[in-house]
Amino acid sequence: MHKLSVRARLALWYCAVTSAGLLLFGLLSLGVLRFALLQVKQASVARREQRLLAFLRQNQADEGNTARQLRNFSTITHEGNLFQLRAPDGSLIFPSASDDADWLRTPDANCLKPVFFRQRFQGDPIIVMCHVMLLKGRIVRLYLGSSLEEDSHILLIYRNALLLLVPCLLGAAAFVGYLLSRHALRPVDHLTRAAVRIGIANLYERLPVPEARDEIRELVLAWNQLLDRLEEAVSRLSQFSTDVSHDLRTSITVMLATAQLALNRHPSTDPDREDLDRIVDECRTASTLLDTLLSMARSNTFVHEVTLRRIDLSQLVIASCRRIEDLAEQRGIILDWIVPDDPVYAQADELMLHRLLGILLDNAVKYTPQHGEIRVELSGAPGEAVIAVRDTGIGMSDQVCRQIFNRYYQADMRERKAQSGSGLGLSIARWIAEAHHAELSVESVPARGSVFRIRLPLTPSSISAGALREIAS
Repeated sequence: MHKLSVRARLALWYCAVTSAGLLLFGLLSLGVLRFALLQVKQASVARREQRLLAFLRQNQADEGNTARQLRNFSTITHEGNLFQLRAPDGSLIFPSASDDADWLRTPDANCLKPVFFRQRFQGDPIIVMCHVMLLKGRIVRLYLGSSLEEDSHILLIYRNALLLLVPCLLGAAAFVGYLLSRHALRPVDHLTRAAVRIGIANLYERLPVPEARDEIRELVLAWNQLLDRLEEAVSRLSQFSTDVSHDLRTSITVMLATAQLALNRHPSTDPDREDLDRIVDECRTASTLLDTLLSMARSNTFVHEVTLRRIDLSQLVIASCRRIEDLAEQRGIILDWIVPDDPVYAQADELMLHRLLGILLDNAVKYTPQHGEIRVELSGAPGEAVIAVRDTGIGMSDQVCRQIFNRYYQADMRERKAQSGSGLGLSIARWIAEAHHAELSVESVPARGSVFRIRLPLTPSSISAGALREIAS
């Protein structure tokens, strides 16, 4: 029951309540009808008694023929065979033959007032009235019977009609209950769709407040108050991040400029130059880490929205490779890139893709030994562009490849312990890829290198003419 939706539970509850109501109505109506038919039958029997008394009063002059008068009454009266007169001691007065009076099962009864009881005669139900009366100065006990077969038939027809109508009514109740629950929960569906559209990037939006002053209105007001508090908290967090980044960046820039200036003033043989080099490296590392942390904070809150525009991926790859070309050359690493002759256009955020390729290339330079090789390839495929970053570095195991994109994860390798890092770069790279609906994957073999691939989907308007010709062929 708890696994069902609210709409289904409301429909089931409505059906259950309707079923109980129909069952109660059926039993009560059947009982009332039975009672009414019994009252009508008892009144009919009582009227027969009144007709008997009236018949005997009209024939008072013929006192010697009471038995004949009773026979005439039983003959002309409906169900006259269910008619007896007995003395107070129970002896039979009319009819004279005991065989004609064997229908009565309980002749001994105190009937000072009219008493009705039920019994069966020849397999059919009958109702019998017993009443003590004065007949021509003699106390007698009158028994009048009447068949209940017609009443039982009416009750049977009514019961069968109820049994036939109840399932139909239950089906109609279930359908109506579902429609009512759907109509009742329609405002909740509207609020759900409106709430789904609200995210961190558009916290200024609010749920529409219904005009009816009901529970739905109270719920909407509570949610809007919660969104107010959430928007204020996110705004404070964003402002705090901006202020901290500005202050830290200023301090790091001052330290880096001072250290570089001191390096320019000291000769290469100065023993303090090594310490200054370390300060410069640490400042650059701290600056990179600050950019990384700010990018992660923005990726979590979606403050930085993806701005898509048409860019040339070939130029993007070349520009990213030239940025680290000097660093690779200083470390004795061969850097090469391969791009198609025709430009490959895509709808993407150029700055974010620069950041993504920069992370992959920085890692490749960091973990590729001297005389190693890094190669960046851009290729077109039907509906997508593939950017592959290959290196001949230390590589990774399958276990490391499965966790390399997790935040703050750093493989426990002796080769990597000497390299500074925060474990956030590839997590940011994955977020940037997901923001572009792209797929970022890795293949690696320990001691033989790694291959990172970015599969960026292309819209039909984003595919270059050369790529279209290649797809068509």
